[in-house]
Amino acid sequence: MENPFSTKFWSCGVIPFQFSEGGGGGDESIDTLVEKTRQHRLYQIAGPHGSGKSTLLLTLMQRYKEKGENVRYLFFNDQQRKIPSDLSFLEDQTLFIDGIEQLWFWKQFWLITRARRAIVTIHNPARRVPILYCTQPQFSTFAQIAQQLAPDMAEESVLREVYDRSGGNFRTAFFELYDFWELRNDAKTPSPPSSLRQYS
Repeated sequence: MENPFSTKFWSCGVIPFQFSEGGGGGDESIDTLVEKTRQHRLYQIAGPHGSGKSTLLLTLMQRYKEKGENVRYLFFNDQQRKIPSDLSFLEDQTLFIDGIEQLWFWKQFWLITRARRAIVTIHNPARRVPILYCTQPQFSTFAQIAQQLAPDMAEESVLREVYDRSGGNFRTAFFELYDFWELRNDAKTPSPPSSLRQYS
């Protein structure tokens, strides 16, 4: 059986963002956030590593597409810091910028001042930029997703141990569950191994 914790089953854009208590200060949904984005031309989605910022960004972008709106997705990380040469700032286009902190400040400034509308993900909230949503990792959300992926395996005690070890980083926790699944199947035992690969 294929490992249910393979990234193709849980990576950004595969599972829609699941709202947790306290993130937006109210009963938020994708539709309420879409409406909120009409109020300002720039918004930020803030939160720690692995807390769902990219997933929320892509879920929002998908809803924009469903409404027939013109969108452009830009992704930056420590290997990709180059702004696409074909980027044009169309009047009706919304930029969804994932990882804007990876760019030099002047490039960030150039992007957000040229864009008609932009929604960015960021770890540390920028001053004077409206916050659309703060992603906050919660064990209940993590356990719900894990149990959807592997109902027969996701014992709560194991999930709690993995979640606590990851510091609330969903990405790190799912990588460890991938290893757990592989090791458990190899050993033919339901008990968690005494040592799992650690991620910093």
